[in-house]
Amino acid sequence: MKNRVLVVLAATALSVAGLAVTAATAAAAEPVKAWQGSRTVVKSKHLSPAMKASGDYWDKYTFNAKFPNGSFYFSYAIGDAITDAKKMESKGRLTIDKNTWSWRNDFKEGQWSHVGGEPMSITAGKASMSGTPQSLLFKGETDGAVFELTFTPIANAWRPKAGQVQFGTENKAYDVTLFPHMKVTGRYKAAGADWVDVEGTGYGSHVWGELAPYDMNRWTLDFHAHTGDYNLYMRELGTTDTYGQQRIPYLLITKGNQVLVESFDYTMTPTDVFTDEAHENKYKVPVSFQLQGRDSDPAGPQFRAVVKKKKLDKRKDYLAEMGAVKAAVAGRMAKPVLYDYDVDFTFEVKTASGVEQIRTGAEDGVLEINWLNQ
Repeated sequence: MKNRVLVVLAATALSVAGLAVTAATAAAAEPVKAWQGSRTVVKSKHLSPAMKASGDYWDKYTFNAKFPNGSFYFSYAIGDAITDAKKMESKGRLTIDKNTWSWRNDFKEGQWSHVGGEPMSITAGKASMSGTPQSLLFKGETDGAVFELTFTPIANAWRPKAGQVQFGTENKAYDVTLFPHMKVTGRYKAAGADWVDVEGTGYGSHVWGELAPYDMNRWTLDFHAHTGDYNLYMRELGTTDTYGQQRIPYLLITKGNQVLVESFDYTMTPTDVFTDEAHENKYKVPVSFQLQGRDSDPAGPQFRAVVKKKKLDKRKDYLAEMGAVKAAVAGRMAKPVLYDYDVDFTFEVKTASGVEQIRTGAEDGVLEINWLNQ
């Protein structure tokens, strides 16, 4: 009875937040198969771009690192919103003390390269990524600065079960590989200066899909935090009408080099919902919420959590930043807005040896909600 009450309360709260689904919508929808099978060992093939023939195919790599005196961001994005060309956007940023070196370059298909196998590699201009899940090397040169950074796992790379959500009768894939916690070592050299060693920690992801994001999802929600030995990742997809407006979640908690919790059917109950009155769709954004559930292994840990908004870091209306003509074309497909918050968090994980508390540490948690369409 208690579980049923929780489900009813959660469904009511999600409805208020605009994230729920009706039985009629689900019944008329195309099928969705989410996070099936057992946990997959991540190999180099999961790092290589999928290079699917579909015109809606896209591929995204994102890696971040923090150093005592700086940070690093690296991104590759493959695909094109209009054609089936495999264009590449390469961008990134290295910040040390008060110095920042950044780049953003676009490459047509054929102007960038990749090699599969083990090790894999991708090269776009002067930026490259190569290696295996056990050791990834990032190299680049921009504004006269050169860097070489190696990411090695503290917690092993992870996929939610077999790593995919499959959409529709054609089983169009959405594929996820996470790198939850990594040691980062390397060096950089500013123009005319000597090499300087750096060391820190990082994380990353490789995600690709065979459907345009706005064809798959109305909204997505991401929460990420690091404190002490713990790393927390939560992602939820809210599918479109075509796929029944389903909520597809996963939660990963690692401790050191171990997976402490992985869950795919927990309860998420919004406790504070912001309505964006400035947008024509008046998107509803759950900025604080509670979680309750257990590990995917029935004998595994139970958990509960409270995540609370501290402040809005960024609101980005993508169409508002485009030219009028481009925005009019893009707006026929999606009206995306990003909401980025700093949040406090408290997780309690009940294991066989007791209750572990995971709280906000030196760094806040990060909550990102992307609305694509109402």
